[in-house]
Amino acid sequence: MAENKKPEKTSAKKPVKASAVNQKNKKTMRSTAFAALLAALVLAIAIPLNLLASRLDVVWDMTPSKMYELTDTTKNYLSKLDKQVDFYFLMDMDVLATDTQSMALYHSLQEYASYDKINFVDFEPDADPELTTKLQNEGGFRLSRGDMVICCEDRSKHILSNTMYKDNYTTDENGNSVHDSAFFTGENIITGAIDAVASGRDTMIYFVGGHGEKTIEGNYTKLCENLTNRNYSTASLDLSMSETVPDNAALLIFAAPQQDITNDELRKLNAYLDQGGNICFWMSPNEETVRYKNFESIFESFGLAMDYDIVAETDNSLHIDGDPYTFRCNVVGNEEGIDLTSGLLDYVEAGVIPYMTRTRSFYQLLGSSGTTDNTVTSGSLLQTVANSTDELGNAMSSAVGEVCGGDSPSAQDIEGQVLDLAMFAESTRRNNARIMLMGNAEFIDDTNVKQDYMIIPVNLALSVFSWMYDSEIDLDMGIEDKERGYDTLRLNSEKEANTTNIIFVVVPFCMALVGAGVWLKRRYS
Repeated sequence: MAENKKPEKTSAKKPVKASAVNQKNKKTMRSTAFAALLAALVLAIAIPLNLLASRLDVVWDMTPSKMYELTDTTKNYLSKLDKQVDFYFLMDMDVLATDTQSMALYHSLQEYASYDKINFVDFEPDADPELTTKLQNEGGFRLSRGDMVICCEDRSKHILSNTMYKDNYTTDENGNSVHDSAFFTGENIITGAIDAVASGRDTMIYFVGGHGEKTIEGNYTKLCENLTNRNYSTASLDLSMSETVPDNAALLIFAAPQQDITNDELRKLNAYLDQGGNICFWMSPNEETVRYKNFESIFESFGLAMDYDIVAETDNSLHIDGDPYTFRCNVVGNEEGIDLTSGLLDYVEAGVIPYMTRTRSFYQLLGSSGTTDNTVTSGSLLQTVANSTDELGNAMSSAVGEVCGGDSPSAQDIEGQVLDLAMFAESTRRNNARIMLMGNAEFIDDTNVKQDYMIIPVNLALSVFSWMYDSEIDLDMGIEDKERGYDTLRLNSEKEANTTNIIFVVVPFCMALVGAGVWLKRRYS
């Protein structure tokens, strides 16, 4: 007999409708396809744009001061320029492009080169020594890598590479200098130089009078002829008759003043220096009982000081026969980054012996702003010959600074020391104002300018003129310096720092986690 079996119960899931599965898959595919399409569109637009921008060297200047493009003032000027200007840059532009700190200069030079009237030539001085020598000889310049020479017709201007940027400093509560801000100054200088050579406008050198100084007509006619050949013009200036130093003054010269300047004249000179002015003080010895207190206050602001003496050489082999006040001296090589004497040292190596005559001496103020303030750079240019050493190995000189003039009856002769006969100083705090102190004004007058033994001092003066003006051209083109700005965040306490970290780090991280969780949940929904 057949046995009746009950069918076994089975458990089975409820079948999912195929239409629902297909709908979910289609939705996922649409989302994925849309995301892929967006990514493709971004790549399709971004990659060609980047390639095009790289090929055309396109730059979008988003800086507040527009550091990487020329101002409308320069653009308008260059578009109307009607003379061909040769622009020589002593560096390969491809090398400059690798210096991230010089991008403002790099892009500015590219823009200058794009104008039809600008014949831009970049080259490495060592790679083309003939062109370097040609530019030096034609302009009387001492060129270095990174410098620029702007030429038009028979006029030329030299721009030093270290004038393209300016750093400002402030003093903190402890008296220390603190870097405050940085500016790109190159556009005003370059455009000013182009305008100077294209317009033929003369560079004015003023001989200041009114204090018993030597005059152009009576003492410096040959010097002025020489300066004319170098595109300088000269004129006399009486500060007491002028409200301010003239705007077109490239530099001022005080040639052997017999009296001090007045307080009002001091105010005018300080205002001129605060704007980046340049002054040569040729302070011949003065036997009168005169104290140059206002002159000295200017020197002191640059960390320098003046002796009331006249230097005599006691070693007979170092002075002219019968004249201990006309003696051999040494040219000092500059180690402060300001090259004023390398050309003079070339003369010395060629056998030219430097001399000075009837000069006073100067010195650097120890422990003053001149030696501790990094906004002031100063140094010596000419010194008495060091012909011995003391027991400590310090250089000693046989020259003596004999008391001459001043108002201190207790003054004593200076013996044994190496004496500074000419000095220079530059102050970035005063917009790169520059001064030169020379212990004699006769070295370059009509009597001495052609003397063989004055070749070194004469060429030193010309080198200083070039340093003061050709490297610091300010022709008032109305172009402001462009500040190199940085975004900064100042936190005053640990609590403020922790709060900032929470806002900018923890909160975004938590939001990202929440977003990832939502995406994962919706992915399988």
